[in-house]
Amino acid sequence: MTKVGLVGGIGPASTVEYYRLIIEEFRRRGNTDHYPEFHLHSIDMTEMLSYVFSGELKALVDFLLERLRPLEKLGIEVALLASNTPHLVFDELQAKTELRLISIVEESCKQMESLGLNRAGLLGTKSTMSAGFYQKKASRLGIELFAPSEKDQDYVHDKYMGELVFNTLLPETKNGLLGVVERLKEGHQIQGLVLGGTELPLILSQSDFDDLHVLNTTEIHVRALVDELLKELP
Repeated sequence: MTKVGLVGGIGPASTVEYYRLIIEEFRRRGNTDHYPEFHLHSIDMTEMLSYVFSGELKALVDFLLERLRPLEKLGIEVALLASNTPHLVFDELQAKTELRLISIVEESCKQMESLGLNRAGLLGTKSTMSAGFYQKKASRLGIELFAPSEKDQDYVHDKYMGELVFNTLLPETKNGLLGVVERLKEGHQIQGLVLGGTELPLILSQSDFDDLHVLNTTEIHVRALVDELLKELP
């Protein structure tokens, strides 16, 4: 079985969901009563985000590389970062690590392509919505990704960092997020919605929308990792 690793804690609430989903998906798809073996390295979200939000991208790369080194020493072959935001420097990381990293952005864009979507909204941290790395990857597949207005981006970011990363899920916040999505629909005629923050599926889901394809990036990322775990399953 391929040796895989998960860099988590960014944030903790979604890492718990990753852990649960990896086990569930592995047992279901593998039709097995066994459990997957993988390594989890939980890191300091506060330090990581300090580099992101201050624009210190070289420091962010150095920080993440140091957190990948222990996985390299364990002989891990494939790993993922259990968060959308650090994918801001994904290409730089991949170029400097021996590990094969699974990109949540690339996997999510491939899923949009498979669904035939060409216009979608993007929610996440301010960096994820505004830095352009999601939009750049999507555009290569002929997909337009639209972030909310500046005001709505600030709202989503504040609720994300102030509530969702602590697993605080308030009805009024859900209503506020639904309002943001409604404005994206009105302004850009989107067909899909990328939950580009791994805590967002804790508060929003496909059941909230009749007319949009909702992309749960946590689930998409997990499926790609489980693909690796299942490669050599008897």
